[in-house]
Amino acid sequence: MADVDGFGAQPWFVGSDGPGPARLVAGIALGVSVPALALASVIGNHVPIARALGIVGIALVVGAGLTCRARWPLGVLFVALVGVVASVLVDEANPPLIVASEIAVFTVACLRPRRLAAAAALGAAVVLFGAVRTDATGPMTEPRILIVVVWTALAFALGVVVRTQRAYVMALAERARRADETREQEARTRVAEERVRIARELHDVVAHHIAVISVHAGLARRAVGRDPATVDASLGHVQEAARTVLDELSAVLRVLRSNGVSEPVLELLTEPAPGLDRLDELLATFATTGLTVRTRTTGRPRDMDRTCDLAAFRIIQESLTNASKHGAGGQAVLNLVHSADVITIAVSNLVRLDPDASTGVRVTAGHGLIGMRERVAACGGSLTAQPDGHGVFRVVAVIPYQPVHPPGTTTRAADEPGRPLGRIPSGGPG
Repeated sequence: MADVDGFGAQPWFVGSDGPGPARLVAGIALGVSVPALALASVIGNHVPIARALGIVGIALVVGAGLTCRARWPLGVLFVALVGVVASVLVDEANPPLIVASEIAVFTVACLRPRRLAAAAALGAAVVLFGAVRTDATGPMTEPRILIVVVWTALAFALGVVVRTQRAYVMALAERARRADETREQEARTRVAEERVRIARELHDVVAHHIAVISVHAGLARRAVGRDPATVDASLGHVQEAARTVLDELSAVLRVLRSNGVSEPVLELLTEPAPGLDRLDELLATFATTGLTVRTRTTGRPRDMDRTCDLAAFRIIQESLTNASKHGAGGQAVLNLVHSADVITIAVSNLVRLDPDASTGVRVTAGHGLIGMRERVAACGGSLTAQPDGHGVFRVVAVIPYQPVHPPGTTTRAADEPGRPLGRIPSGGPG
């Protein structure tokens, strides 16, 4: 927040310093009014010319000082009080000079900390009281004497009110500015998160079907001229997988080209959202590619949150896709363990040995592994994916039935089609 003590943040009637014609005009008018009123006062009181010229000269100095009161408020107050004392020495306390001193007190209260302003106001009250008292013959409680103390207290109070009000307005303005920045940052974050979600969903779906296309294209090529039935079946699988990929790409392009991300558009990405209830269908797809998956289930399946259900399905899909593309032997083992609060997914397969790698196994961390870690992290689970040292690559994911997030973290339904992507906890993807 801007410094409240700075004169640039004060209203136009505090001083002529700073931009704006209103401040300049107000400052000049105030500076001219002091000697003008002092001149009218000495003429009305029939003050001798010598004394009158002295008082008007003092008023000129005080008026000139008031035009700079926003820059040097304490110095201007000192000049105004000296002017009052000088007018007493020349003739008597001049009312316009007293008013100028009260304006200086008000300015100090507006621009300086409250304790400093209170001390300055107290000192001004004492000086003004003494100046007026020298011309009075009655008791000290006479209203003509006490009124200057009341004026000083009132000027100080008004200055404090103005300072407080300006601080409040500036705080509101700063809060509004930060809210706008936060809103813009949130919008940029939402856009980035949505792109990550689309990329992850697209990778999981497209990579699987491209793997199917690759396998069946190879089968058809080898069977050309020898087994027409195999060629026809393989080309049918290729056509179906290609159609699915094109549909997914078309839906993503519609989302990216739309002016705003809306619920109906996002629902086009996948319909309906796959879950473990479609596991048999997924395994059948891999069977057509020649990958044999042995499945073992332990425990009784339970209902899962839609986000966690989708994450479990995509992890199995990506793990088996990697086993089909990079594995050896054409076999994989899928273990599903249902416990009280979580489901443990373990996918293992033999891997091709790489003579150039120190461990004999080449492991590349592609977008698939990153996407799996992000999905598990969004649900509050954990994932490990690494070879076991005996030529077997294992993926183990522990996913809760309901999303679990660290305290203080707010997460939306991260991977539900048709819903914005939620934040990933800071300890998520590795």
